[in-house]
Amino acid sequence: MNKQLLKKMIPAVIAGAFLLTASVQALAAPLTLPADSSKIYQVKGRTPGNVLKMYKKPGADILVNIPHNATWLVRRNAQQLVGNVLWEKVSWDDMTGWVESSALSYDAESTSIAAARRACLVDPKVPQDQKVCCGYPEKAKGLPFRSVPIYSVRGLTPGQSLMMYVEEGDKSAIAVEIPHNATWITKMGKVAKGGDVSFELVRWAGQNGWVNAAYITEDPVKTKEGDAKRRLCSGGKELLPAAASDIVCLPASVIRRLRESGALSDEVLRKLAQQPPKKN
Repeated sequence: MNKQLLKKMIPAVIAGAFLLTASVQALAAPLTLPADSSKIYQVKGRTPGNVLKMYKKPGADILVNIPHNATWLVRRNAQQLVGNVLWEKVSWDDMTGWVESSALSYDAESTSIAAARRACLVDPKVPQDQKVCCGYPEKAKGLPFRSVPIYSVRGLTPGQSLMMYVEEGDKSAIAVEIPHNATWITKMGKVAKGGDVSFELVRWAGQNGWVNAAYITEDPVKTKEGDAKRRLCSGGKELLPAAASDIVCLPASVIRRLRESGALSDEVLRKLAQQPPKKN
């Protein structure tokens, strides 16, 4: 290589390495106070099944398991250092508590969505009775709509999660941890049955996946609330009845994850994987 060219490259490489190191250090830097409550944060650095636990007090009295890929966390301008762990006070869903500060990262996309909704709420051009529709999807307006039953998790306690298996192609499925007190779960019209065990395809927090139907129950109050909002915000004139679920086989990727977890017997998994009989 030309020596003159090499001399020119070396300072550039060193400078690039310095900038890369500085960037990594910046990303790893702890969050500082004061906190801006208008910014939205997300969970970072967690793998499926590795939840972020929220506590009443730093490291004590668990409130809820926050999913490994959750967002919409808001910092509440308080931190505590306990041992070598920096704890952050946050709000998520309708709960406020303490989480490990190092598990949070800024979510620019969700912050932008939240800012747009706040702007809509204070916009004098938006009628007061339409404020509830701030953030309602534009593509859903003017369309016919059905009643959508809302389901909530049941039978679990703080520190437990309902696993939702989200398909990622034919060969894999990740597990998303639905909290013990979650609601606003909707069925997507498919159910797999294996004897006394049923798995429903559901939607929760913007993700579709399969859950054990024994751990969800219909919430009539939330159902009525959701139907009323859709009627108002969509402009639809007719509320159609809810659709029934079709019986299907559970996807192979989900069967594989359930087998790995050891949660169900091979016999139940075999039945869940079977193609249902064709309708006449």
